Amino acid sequence: MTSDSQVASAMRHAEFYGAGDGPVEVHETHVSRVYLVGDRAYKLKKPLKLPFLDSSTVSRRRHLCQEELRLNRRLAPDLYLEVRSIVNGDNGLHLGAADDPGALDYVVEMRRYDDGATLAARCKSGRLRPRDLNRLGRILAEFHAAAPTPPVSDASAVELERRLLENAQELVAVTQTPSDLDRVLKLERFIHAFIRGNSQVLAGRMRAGKIREGHGDLRAEHVLLGRRIEIVDCIEFDRGLRVSDVAEDLAFLVMDLTALGAERHSHQLVEAYRAAGGDPGNDRLIAFYACHRALIRAKVALIRAEQCSAAGGARSGNLASARDLLAVAEKFAWRARLPLVIVVCGPPAVGKTTMARALAQASGLEHLNSDVTRKQLAGLGPTDRAEARHYTPEANARVYAALGQLAGAAAATRGGAIVDATSRHRVDREAFTRAFGRATPTVFVECRAPEAVLARRAAHRDALPSQVSDATSDVAARERLVWDPLDEVPAFAHLAVRTDLPIEAQLNDVSALLDLRFQTPQLGLLPVVPHSEIADRCG
Repeated sequence: MTSDSQVASAMRHAEFYGAGDGPVEVHETHVSRVYLVGDRAYKLKKPLKLPFLDSSTVSRRRHLCQEELRLNRRLAPDLYLEVRSIVNGDNGLHLGAADDPGALDYVVEMRRYDDGATLAARCKSGRLRPRDLNRLGRILAEFHAAAPTPPVSDASAVELERRLLENAQELVAVTQTPSDLDRVLKLERFIHAFIRGNSQVLAGRMRAGKIREGHGDLRAEHVLLGRRIEIVDCIEFDRGLRVSDVAEDLAFLVMDLTALGAERHSHQLVEAYRAAGGDPGNDRLIAFYACHRALIRAKVALIRAEQCSAAGGARSGNLASARDLLAVAEKFAWRARLPLVIVVCGPPAVGKTTMARALAQASGLEHLNSDVTRKQLAGLGPTDRAEARHYTPEANARVYAALGQLAGAAAATRGGAIVDATSRHRVDREAFTRAFGRATPTVFVECRAPEAVLARRAAHRDALPSQVSDATSDVAARERLVWDPLDEVPAFAHLAVRTDLPIEAQLNDVSALLDLRFQTPQLGLLPVVPHSEIADRCG
């Protein structure tokens, strides 16, 4: 009986294809091998049985080859030619007709395409043109509009959550380190919370016919940009992975472009899709699905790492890729929590700025600092010392009003901000709120630490030659005794965090609160108003 290794070995030789002495290039993925010979490409499926794929028998692989041909002709009809068999003749293994009764295995025959013409390659080389994205957005919108709409049942929302959480659990099973496992579990919490909190939106899109049989694997490396845009390698092995909200299908490309460092191009693609009549929902929904798609890619990278030798460079490369994709997933999870303004408050030396910087880095939101704002209003440099007149109640009111205006502008343009301010007096918080208006949901994160920790941090700060804050250790000791409780802030919008914990634990406390907000609709914090109104308010 011919083994998979014998087939793979035979396909490395040009004689197998009747191609003379031409070179044969081999590209391998976690589920297939592609052999490039002259102007042709032959895809051979590996005999595998994975949680999400069964290609373990010859009959299954024949069916999958037929499905790959049928489905990919929707978006790349000129590239996908036919299914061929692998047969054993007098001179060894060679290609045969698809219906050959002696078939040992099957391959998909394609026209070979230029890897340099893919969307991924154009991104990396800086040769991606706006008109390419406009054409791609239009093609995808038209493809989704024409795609079959499966029947939707009351259980569809439950099936969606089950499918997404199953992927997260499969990722848990292949995660390599405790720190990565911790990240995956937090993202699993986010996915569950988002689905529960947005169940009515998701169900409404199902009823509105936004669930279509799409591509299922819209990666930048699968999009060919030429005179005609063609898209290859759709998911053929599981119809359930092709049937999804059109937002999820589009979000794969949004995620992939962002991972390639082409975030601005992802925004243009979404706008082109909308301009062509496509409805991917709001940016939060796209970000949610992009987070999920990044986790799928991370899982695939870890599976490929398991298939590599322990000492090989390919293994370490796949592990690094998986961690990069987890970071991309975290980034999109924060985007899905927007619009949002987080006010990080507490006494001097408690660690507000450390937390605010970490939140800004994690969320991608602008960091607004009260010390910097105060000195800008006073015409001072960041490390210049302010005087007592810059800390009068009137001066404080101006500072907090300015922070409110800046936060409102950031909410209008970027979906939110991280505000780093002591906020110890209620009158100051009210000045901020009046200037900010009701622009976007707001959470107050109150930083706390034991007195000994505060004293040690304040003394350390006194010794620094360049320090933005004017609060000396004496000021810090006085001010922690004078604090107006945040009684005017609703309980669900107020989180107290111990800042003597590691910064990762502090961030987890904040994200856990935000994820809880998804699941509790009445915890809407402050209502959202149209950006146009925010812009008018902010001048």
